[in-house]
Amino acid sequence: MAELTNEMVRRRLDTVASSSFQPEIPGLEGIVFVKMGLKERGNASRAYSSKLKELFATGDCFSEAMLPTVLGKVCKDNGLDIKVLNKQREIMKRFYDTCPPDLMGPIDPLTDEEVALLSPEEQAERQANIEERGKTIMEFTQNFYTEEDYLVMDQVKQIETLEQNIKSNTAEHLARKHQMETEILLCARRTDDIEKQYFSCIEEIQEIEDYNQPGLVQLYMKWKQFKEGLLPQFFRPDNLN
Repeated sequence: MAELTNEMVRRRLDTVASSSFQPEIPGLEGIVFVKMGLKERGNASRAYSSKLKELFATGDCFSEAMLPTVLGKVCKDNGLDIKVLNKQREIMKRFYDTCPPDLMGPIDPLTDEEVALLSPEEQAERQANIEERGKTIMEFTQNFYTEEDYLVMDQVKQIETLEQNIKSNTAEHLARKHQMETEILLCARRTDDIEKQYFSCIEEIQEIEDYNQPGLVQLYMKWKQFKEGLLPQFFRPDNLN
């Protein structure tokens, strides 16, 4: 298990103190996030409201308030019983009650950025530990789930896929996506010139999906983490004196 070094802790403190963060994202070298100010927050909020109004005006999207009704109908049309979600909760409770504590959660407290600072030898050792732990988890799950459990989980997976597809087309979801892209446009800067925006327009952000889907997912996730206080194991500004 890799451990936090004094240098890594210092970097975390510097990140919080500077209100900036250099994420490790495939294909997006030299990018740094800066904290949103009142101007950026106002622009992002207006972007959400404007996009939501536009989507409702076109009539092509429905509201999230309709999600349970639409999901129930789609599940019924596909021969799925939405009540199976209750069985899933029972299975997961049994899982967490019996799973060994050392198999729960991340293997160590390091972020992707801190892993990148490790030596090649340390990274190789860490990866080997992750793979070994993965085998142990797989062995546990194979012995844990019954045939009935697998049938339940398969139905739940189908329902979750349907729900995600439906939710991704609601007006609120699309408006929040536009708001996040506006935030990234305003607050993603270049490490060689902190005053210069990394992206020239929102379309440039969206085009990442065309050639580097993992990079786009990482960009959204890393921005969300930074905006909300980084990872749970990372120092949060409100925890520092």
